[in-house]
Amino acid sequence: MQASTLVSLRANAVLIALCVAASDAAWLAICGCAGHPNAIQAPLTRLATLLSAAFIVIAVRRIAKLSFDAARASRRIAWAQDAAHRLVIARPSSDDWLVQLHVELHPSASRRSVAHACSHAAAACRVPRDRA
Repeated sequence: MQASTLVSLRANAVLIALCVAASDAAWLAICGCAGHPNAIQAPLTRLATLLSAAFIVIAVRRIAKLSFDAARASRRIAWAQDAAHRLVIARPSSDDWLVQLHVELHPSASRRSVAHACSHAAAACRVPRDRA
């Protein structure tokens, strides 16, 4: 297996585990506040836990993609030219963890996307305005 595939698998596993844990804690709190703490063991509650965890995973992945696209559009990210091929974030922001998550979930697509944006930006810088 390639290293990027292992990174993507690990990132997906961690994201799913954290979302299931958050969903389980929320449903346990709901059942506890309702006065039925043993209701967390009911099959319907377990199904609701998994469905809400899936919704959280989808939402976090979408927000991570939007954060990555915003960072790419504002030219805050680039790939380092060293042998490690690390992602470099120019100006730190509060959503950097989402950018990193998107890169780990989609390593090859992120690398192509940033490289494609950088090549277009460099070409656009050479063409003076009002001339085509």
